[in-house]
Amino acid sequence: MEENVKKREGSVGIVFGCFIPLHAGHKMLIETAIAENEKVIIGVCGAVDDRGRDFVPFDDRYDLICRKYAGPMVKVVKIDDRKISMDGTFTLQNWVVWCDELFSQAEESPDGDITWYMGEESYRDKISQIYPEHRFRIFDRREIPLSGTEIRENFQNHAEEIDEAFLNYLEKKRRRRLKDIIRSLLETDLYKFSMGQAIYHQFPTYTTTWTFKCRNTDVHFTEEMVEEIRAQIRHYCSLRFTEEELGYLRTIEWLKDSYIDFLRLWHPRYEDFTITTDAPCGLAIETNGTWLNTSMYEIPTLAIVNEVYFRMQYKYEELFQSFQEKLAEKVEWLTKGAYKLGAFSEFGLRRRLSAEAQDLAVRKLKEGRYAGSAFAGTSNVYLAKKYDVKPVGTMAHEWIMCVGQGNHKHNPAYSNWYALDAWVKEYGVLNGTALTDTITTDCFLKDFRRTYSTLFNGVRHDSGDPIAWGEKMIAHYESLGIDPRTKILLFSDSLNFEKASRLRAHFEGRIKVVFGIGTYIANDTCVPALNIVMKTTRCNEDDVAKLSDVDGKGMCKNEDYLAFLRETIRRRMEYEARMVGRTNNS
Repeated sequence: MEENVKKREGSVGIVFGCFIPLHAGHKMLIETAIAENEKVIIGVCGAVDDRGRDFVPFDDRYDLICRKYAGPMVKVVKIDDRKISMDGTFTLQNWVVWCDELFSQAEESPDGDITWYMGEESYRDKISQIYPEHRFRIFDRREIPLSGTEIRENFQNHAEEIDEAFLNYLEKKRRRRLKDIIRSLLETDLYKFSMGQAIYHQFPTYTTTWTFKCRNTDVHFTEEMVEEIRAQIRHYCSLRFTEEELGYLRTIEWLKDSYIDFLRLWHPRYEDFTITTDAPCGLAIETNGTWLNTSMYEIPTLAIVNEVYFRMQYKYEELFQSFQEKLAEKVEWLTKGAYKLGAFSEFGLRRRLSAEAQDLAVRKLKEGRYAGSAFAGTSNVYLAKKYDVKPVGTMAHEWIMCVGQGNHKHNPAYSNWYALDAWVKEYGVLNGTALTDTITTDCFLKDFRRTYSTLFNGVRHDSGDPIAWGEKMIAHYESLGIDPRTKILLFSDSLNFEKASRLRAHFEGRIKVVFGIGTYIANDTCVPALNIVMKTTRCNEDDVAKLSDVDGKGMCKNEDYLAFLRETIRRRMEYEARMVGRTNNS
């Protein structure tokens, strides 16, 4: 070890480590470097899936070190092993790449007066080959005999040795950590795989931004809830598809081997998430990245937010008891024929009370035998596999928004045509239930002409008066010479058994009717459900919007774009109405 040196003009000290957690040994290195140099670089090393992911994850370590040390003379930099393709070996070439990244992130030249502070002679042996002019201070680890592994095994036994900020973090995490909410990458709605395949084949370069919104004005997420949501999403990002799960996906008729092989390599990226408290409700979430990635995050994120909120805001055991009682009542109603729904599916993953609540609902609904009703399946692919029921799904608003509005050469008033055309290109006559209300059903019908009305086996209602909508669809099919009785209306907007039973009775014998019922099945308790969504707000670096058939269900972050979209639709509708009028008068 070299002799101590006094602070020299222009001197730079470097300390690096994973800091899982920051302990007395690390602090001795850092504080010595600060005392002896005019400037200090602290390199926080790791990756989102490193050995600290379930203890103090990489991003949190970086944030904690920044809060403690970052300042005018101390620069904290993040060295992401995945970004620079580190393979876990300590070859000289890997050290060259690693050092280049450190100096690049620190915006510091390696040619200055630099001293490295470390406790491993093997590190010095490699780095000194790269920078033989640098100084190295090797501290005897016997002076503070600490083991990060021992600390991680039982941090409470080493509380005095752990930095206070890290200790507070670990104590809060110990108190709040719930069981893992998302258990499998199959735990999403079927239409995410259907859309994902079409995105993979046709729009792999598209990028999107997704924005979370809580529509409940009386709901507030505490900082503890937000921390738990972050932890749960990190766990979700650690999941991978198993071969058994991929084998199950191959049983779905329209999913192709090329896409399933891609899923073998795919996993969520925590780096795509931005989760803060900067929102009126106390929770802001945005995801940014490829559409192929970010589309898959929506449903698990909403399921996590729901379950964290209800478990931490209320006495969960009381809520679950209430849920069980109401579910038993629903099953009894169907068994006795109090409501006759015909075919219905469970659509509640995104707004469920909890994983165990949805699991119980699907199991109980499958076991029942009903008079005038038939449980057809669930949108939750994980539960469909578990209980051997049919996975059910259509398409989502994101498909029309991104395909129709994501290419800025397209007139967005024709969004539905572009989306329907791409869907047919991917699936032909399979998997054909079209969503009508993304830019209003009236505009949708301008593009849903004879070819698409024939190829698609039905349409889905998600906003507006369901009876008026259904009558409009029947009239549309009849105007094209298509027998409505060969087509399906899928209702999925805020349904309960009474509404569904009434809709079935109204349309019986005129058109096939099926139902996707969500919150009423998966989160009916003694307290109100959350009304939360996560929608696409940008595609390919520009705004996109959903209008819907009623006010309050649309979403767009740019009022100017919203006005532009409405104007293009208005002009199209007026122009085509004039053309029809001229034809009728000729």
